[in-house]
Amino acid sequence: MYLHHLTVQAFGPFARTEDVDFDALTSAGLFLLRGDTGAGKTSILDAVCFALYGTVPGIRPTHRLRSDHAPVDTRTRVVLEFTAAGRRLRITRTPKQTYPSARAKNGTATAEATVQLHERTDTADGSAAWEPVSAKHEDASREIEAALGLSKEQFCQVVLLPQGDFAKFLRADAKDRATLLRRLFDTGRFQELQTWLTTRSKTTKKDLDEVATAVQQLSERIDQEAGPALQEADTASDRPARPHAEHPTAAHSWAQDLLTRAHAAQSAAQADEERSDKAHQMAKQDHQRTVDLDTHQRQHSQALVKRAVLDQKAADHPRLRELLETGQRAESLRPLLDGLERSALALRKARTAEDTARTLLSAAHTHAEIPQLQQALEQHHAERGRLQGLLPDEEHHTQLGAQMSELNKKEEQAQTDHDEAAQWLEEWPVLQTEHTGRVEAMAKAADHIPQLERDIQALDTQFTAARTRDSLAARLATAEETETKREAEALHAKKDWLDLRERRLDGMAGELAAELTDGEACSVCGSAVHPAPAQLRPDQPTREDEEKARTVHERAEAAHSQASRARSDLAEQHAQALGTAGSTPPDQLELQLQAARTAHQTACDHAGELPSAQEELARLQHERDTRAHQSQEAKDRLTECKTRHRALAQQQHTIALALDAARGTAATLGDRMTDLTRAAEHLTAAIDAAQTTATAADRHRDALTTADDAAQDAGFPTREEAAAALQPAALLQKWREELQQWDKDNAVVTDTLDTPHLLEASAQPPADPQAASEALLQAETRMKNTAGASQQARDRFAALTSLVVDLETRLAELEPLQARYVLADRLAGIASATTAANTLSMELEAYVLAARLEEIADAANIRLQAMTSDRYLLVHSDEKDAGRRGRLKAGLGLRILDNWTGTERETSTLSGGETFTASLALALGLADVVTQEASGRPLGTLFIDEGFGSLDEQNLQDVMDVLDQLRAGNRAVGIVSHVAELGRRIPSQLSVMKHRNGSTLRPLVSADL
Repeated sequence: MYLHHLTVQAFGPFARTEDVDFDALTSAGLFLLRGDTGAGKTSILDAVCFALYGTVPGIRPTHRLRSDHAPVDTRTRVVLEFTAAGRRLRITRTPKQTYPSARAKNGTATAEATVQLHERTDTADGSAAWEPVSAKHEDASREIEAALGLSKEQFCQVVLLPQGDFAKFLRADAKDRATLLRRLFDTGRFQELQTWLTTRSKTTKKDLDEVATAVQQLSERIDQEAGPALQEADTASDRPARPHAEHPTAAHSWAQDLLTRAHAAQSAAQADEERSDKAHQMAKQDHQRTVDLDTHQRQHSQALVKRAVLDQKAADHPRLRELLETGQRAESLRPLLDGLERSALALRKARTAEDTARTLLSAAHTHAEIPQLQQALEQHHAERGRLQGLLPDEEHHTQLGAQMSELNKKEEQAQTDHDEAAQWLEEWPVLQTEHTGRVEAMAKAADHIPQLERDIQALDTQFTAARTRDSLAARLATAEETETKREAEALHAKKDWLDLRERRLDGMAGELAAELTDGEACSVCGSAVHPAPAQLRPDQPTREDEEKARTVHERAEAAHSQASRARSDLAEQHAQALGTAGSTPPDQLELQLQAARTAHQTACDHAGELPSAQEELARLQHERDTRAHQSQEAKDRLTECKTRHRALAQQQHTIALALDAARGTAATLGDRMTDLTRAAEHLTAAIDAAQTTATAADRHRDALTTADDAAQDAGFPTREEAAAALQPAALLQKWREELQQWDKDNAVVTDTLDTPHLLEASAQPPADPQAASEALLQAETRMKNTAGASQQARDRFAALTSLVVDLETRLAELEPLQARYVLADRLAGIASATTAANTLSMELEAYVLAARLEEIADAANIRLQAMTSDRYLLVHSDEKDAGRRGRLKAGLGLRILDNWTGTERETSTLSGGETFTASLALALGLADVVTQEASGRPLGTLFIDEGFGSLDEQNLQDVMDVLDQLRAGNRAVGIVSHVAELGRRIPSQLSVMKHRNGSTLRPLVSADL
């Protein structure tokens, strides 16, 4: 992957739009991202990661990516152009963010996160064009990962090398290393395989136990189904007993024996059932004959009783038949009589409605006949037609009034516009002077900024030197005191040594005499006779005392020399700092530096406002021209409105005279027409009501004549007598049904009493159905008992047959399940390191991770040897922790081999610079291994973040040599650091400058440094 161009807008510390030209920056292969702490160096890497994957490294939320310094109307956006897998791609992303909106209730709206992926292609004419690839997050993520061959975790680990994380990884325990390696190499599938094998072992064990349990349960159910009946049926002592759970295969012969016994019991019960069924059929036939005889005897007795009741009811039937005949003749007149009543009611209603309608008429028409009412109605219609023709004039009159009102508003608005423009033009000279002065002041501030920056740099250097000067002065005074003290101590130690030596020389005779032995020659005179040897003094020093005093003297001299050199070095450093800072106190220099920075910030703030102030002055000048044009235009509109208003007022007055005469007392023509329409409606209603009354009177007279004629035809002298003979229809129906029912009952009773078999039954002795029922009940009980026993025997045999088949099926499943369980349990034990077959005592995933770590260590050592002059090597360790946790994480240890001493030691014993070097080599080695594992595609761009400040000059040179080697194969390496030495070594740089209103980017070349 090669980066070409990055654009960030309102992102992180960058308030506005900043561009990074990686093609120019990486032309030398090695470039530096430099800047003060907190300026935003790492934010460049965050922007690259966000553009590619939609998130930033770590767990920071994307809604905090927006710059707090950015204007509210500037959207956060990141655009990255890069090449991967032979494709030139450009991706544009925006995070979820809020922005000002006039339509929203609270003044802000939320824009969702967006992504746009384009690919550069060559057109037919040889030019390049950007073709859209995707605008969906899921599709864009798939395209990016397919092109890079790296997930986000892998990209952040192998492209954005986080040195702090690898220093932790270098010193971490096996558990923490396993967490990182598992995430990078996606070894979860091996853990899933291990889990699957364990689950498979448990599943096969469970299946085996289930089959064994099923065999035991089937044996218990077979024993339960057989019950005591089969056990007592045969007392043979050789019948096999029910097998135990630990011997499930012995159940087959035992079950077959019980099945044979069940079949014999079924045959015996079936024969007993057939005999009891025949006895029941005979008892059932006897019972039926007795019940039939009893029924016939009771039917004959009941018919005799009904005969007596019917004879009693027949006494009142002549009178009832006469009333029914008269009522039926009158019933034919019911429709005519009902119609007569309805016509009388309609006549009364019509007269009432007519009276009501006439009350709404004027007094002149209250008692008028229908012709006069129709004539008045025609007059109202004619008057309304005349008024209809005047409606356009009334509408025109209203429109003229509206037009005049509109002209009044326009005239007022024109006057307001003219007054507003005139007032603004009066204030213009003051505004012009004020804004012109601001622009000039801001331009002067912008011109003064370079000088202020030079002053700040000089004061900062002097302030730092002054603080160093004062610090060195205090240390120099202490060093001088230490030198004086060490000099006194050295002199005192020398005096003590010389005094002790002189005393020893003075008493040397006694020391030599103490060594004399009778018969042996003296070491001084050679005589073997020692008549008067000298005696040792009580305080005589020995050789050891002299040697100790000399050693103390030499140490004091060395301490004095060291203190003298330290004092001389501090004096030289103090002189250099004094030459740079002078004698000015640091507090005064700090105040001057703060004042210079404040002046610089004030000038930057004023200079930053210069474009907006210039735009405001230009806007005011444009507004002055607009206001002058507005004033003249408003004056012209005033004249036009007054002229048109006078003409419209004359037209409205002429129309008003004609309308007043037509309206009469009404307010409008519409009201007058409404009054005429209402009066016409009342006349129409009165005419209709009078005609309805006349029609109802004719119909009532016709109904009276028809009803009288029909009554005489039906045999009634008068209409009133026919009405009196009418009976309710329900009562007539009741009488009719009562007579018909008596006839039916009489026929039935007569037929029943004449039936031959009833007459024959009545002549026989009374039947006894209860005795016959008891005999039938006994037969049924016997049949049910034998049928139940037979069914129970059949059910038992059927159940035992099914259970024996199930038992045989389960027994056939046991052997293959046992084989599968043995195989699954062995594989699960090896993968989980719970069996001796796993000789390494390592789980499957730990074994894979250990292999990956060994590859990483080998790749890291290639660069670590170069960076440490062949002194250090990373050694992969297989030692295990104690307990089960040790088995899980075995093989993930790292130690450091010191080739100078030939010993291995813990990585925690490395110094700060050595730790950085080792972690950098480890990071580069991991990048190589992960890249090869993920896609095998070369990484064209790498970023290394911080850590160089812990290196000495020689180590820094070794590391830079290795980084130079990384540039081979057209690879670019970016270093993120604020170390000054790197700024002198690396000419291609991107400087991140921190300001009060947000950071900015400035590419630097050698001439700028």
